[in-house]
Amino acid sequence: MMTEHELIMSDIPWAVAWYGHRQCIWLTLNAVRDPNDRDSRENFLEVNDFRKHISALYLTPETIDSKFLSQWLDAGELSWGNFIANTLLRKQVPPDFPLHQMPEYLPNSGRLLPHAILLADWQRWRKTTE
Repeated sequence: MMTEHELIMSDIPWAVAWYGHRQCIWLTLNAVRDPNDRDSRENFLEVNDFRKHISALYLTPETIDSKFLSQWLDAGELSWGNFIANTLLRKQVPPDFPLHQMPEYLPNSGRLLPHAILLADWQRWRKTTE
């Protein structure tokens, strides 16, 4: 689904890079910017807006199966845990997040949600062959 020049962010970047032969970086410390600290650099938007466009976000059970209280809720409102909880419960991403396309199933792969989350900049899984 991705070209070799596009960037992916994931909780298992080594596996995506190795098996998928694609550029992949580790999750940032926070999912979103801190509205009270505009100089914060460790968030998705900082990389996407000022370093390189991120075309997809892939989250696996490595993160989704984390301890709910200690690794999600205690991590704070800006955390990936909070982002994942809201995404899974509402089946939608925050309105200011740039990746909005989220399949529940992938062709030839099966069900993603709630075991994994794939967000992309467009519906890449619906490519048609001509």
